[in-house]
Amino acid sequence: METKKIWLVLDSRGFGGIESHVEHLALGLNSARNEVTVVFLNNYGNHPVQRRLLYAGLQCEVLDGRLTTLWREIRKHKPDVIHTHGYKAGILLRPMCKVIGITCASTFHSGEEKQGKLKMYDWFDRHTAFLADKVFAVSTPILSTIPCPAELSDNFVNTRDLSLSTGEEIAFVGRLSKEKAPDRFVLLAKHFPYMDFHIYGDGPMRKDLEKSAPANVVFHGAQTDMRRVWPRIGLLVLPSRAEGLPMSSLEAMARGIPVAAFNVGALNKLIQHDKNGWLLKQGDVTSMVDVVHDWRNSDPEKRSTWQINAISTIKERYSAEAVVPKLLKAYTQTT
Repeated sequence: METKKIWLVLDSRGFGGIESHVEHLALGLNSARNEVTVVFLNNYGNHPVQRRLLYAGLQCEVLDGRLTTLWREIRKHKPDVIHTHGYKAGILLRPMCKVIGITCASTFHSGEEKQGKLKMYDWFDRHTAFLADKVFAVSTPILSTIPCPAELSDNFVNTRDLSLSTGEEIAFVGRLSKEKAPDRFVLLAKHFPYMDFHIYGDGPMRKDLEKSAPANVVFHGAQTDMRRVWPRIGLLVLPSRAEGLPMSSLEAMARGIPVAAFNVGALNKLIQHDKNGWLLKQGDVTSMVDVVHDWRNSDPEKRSTWQINAISTIKERYSAEAVVPKLLKAYTQTT
């Protein structure tokens, strides 16, 4: 397949699901022998994704937030494809690409209800999606919110050089916000006062959670490099009220960490109950308690089966090798 000059564009201050997706996408496209540049629309200081991509030999551009700078850089570098992530990149880049004649793709990562100004930006983002040559969503529920032709494009992870986790931690990984439901994780911890429960992430609910959490809940704060953390985790709990296909679930399963989740978003396509993880009725904390108890008391053979099945699921359906060729084909179909 012909080598393409591809820009992945986002506006980002920190590290989360979108940033993880872009990092894996950049590495996957680069491995497929494309010229990939990750473009940050604004300079908010040192960014963990930028450091890791540069270390991996990829190109990054950090702009100053001005439309004139963005326009000038596009005209200067003339990428074959610009792939936007997040509402700001989508709103700005789609009309520019249309005027200049560059193939534009946009991926929608979020489906939860927004509030305030974000609600307006989100509406405008979705209702200008038709300007892109190709529109993707990372889950079926998100796909249903886009008012123009779009297609499903699964999140994925790069599975090369990953080691099997032998950790024992029970963990929550994600933003401490209502849709991610960390309060349910705290409630779960109250059923096991003799076991530690670990929270990796930060967000608006943190102060309230720290006040209500029992002593066995450990708050580690926001993480800039989860690669150092995954080897400590044995079970990932996803108690979310709303989801797409969370990167944390793929990152965990790629390392043999089974996931216990409520049935939301696209998790029912990823998790096979009691085979590579557990999929439970939305909000059923009692069943989640049973899962934690069963996992904790399982024998090595059973744990090994869960681990092997989790890794196989990712390699077959959610690895760079499985997803990137489809994405490159989609880019080509737009030109």
